[in-house]
Amino acid sequence: MHTYRAVAKINVGLHVLGKRADGYHAIATVFLPIELYDAVTIEAADTISVLMRPSLGIAETDNLAYRAARLLRDAAGIRTGAKITITKHIPTGSGLGGGSSDAATSLLGLCRLWDCALSRDELSELALQLGSDVPYFLDPRPTYAEGRGELLTTLPPMKQRTVLVVAPSIHISTAWAYAQVKSHSEHVRPRLLRDALLTSESSDELLRSVCTNDFEQIVFAAYPRLAEIKEALYAAGATYASLTGSGSALFGFFDDRNTAISAAVRFPDCRTFVTQTLTTVDYSR
Repeated sequence: MHTYRAVAKINVGLHVLGKRADGYHAIATVFLPIELYDAVTIEAADTISVLMRPSLGIAETDNLAYRAARLLRDAAGIRTGAKITITKHIPTGSGLGGGSSDAATSLLGLCRLWDCALSRDELSELALQLGSDVPYFLDPRPTYAEGRGELLTTLPPMKQRTVLVVAPSIHISTAWAYAQVKSHSEHVRPRLLRDALLTSESSDELLRSVCTNDFEQIVFAAYPRLAEIKEALYAAGATYASLTGSGSALFGFFDDRNTAISAAVRFPDCRTFVTQTLTTVDYSR
């Protein structure tokens, strides 16, 4: 038996660049892992099973971790099983990547349990079959992502950020959000997202002007409460605030932990997490 931390991510900027021939949207974004995680425990068993606590009404066979286990077992020719227990802390339907992170962490943990001989490229190919951002969570660190989110460029180390995540009890369908969003032709240099983050060590002014999220206009119109939360984050002292992914969670960067803790009390109707960005995640423990 081994327990792993399946970390969440935030998007610092998310530009939708147009629809691809395969039906997916081309995007540009920066992923940052944060110290908010689900606990994924993996142990040997005769069959594959997934227990999620709380269950959140998700059927076992619909769980990405279950699909990941079946996919890996078939690809590696494994005949045994595993019991996967996921203790949820990352809000679902929030844009924080919890389901994708659980799936990627399950792939890594099962490779260890089953002693699989798959290469990292082969594992990434399996991860991509589960979701566009699942490959990212095989090695979560500050990363610039292109394509449908699977073309990953690791960024140089950057200063650690104090982050306040605000997660309202609103579930936003990613499919719905992408169906509504229009590509923004003004994003002629999407790599400005990457450059803005790398040059934001002394000031977040560039982040506020460049690292915008194209889903905000759509999501805020449908859910005005989310626009109010973003405004409240700035009013509470955030130096940069944004929707993450297609929502519904928002986050703000703060200069220090105490200011973030004080800001969190402004959102009594939401789940809040005062956390920090991570440079890398060690799955070997």
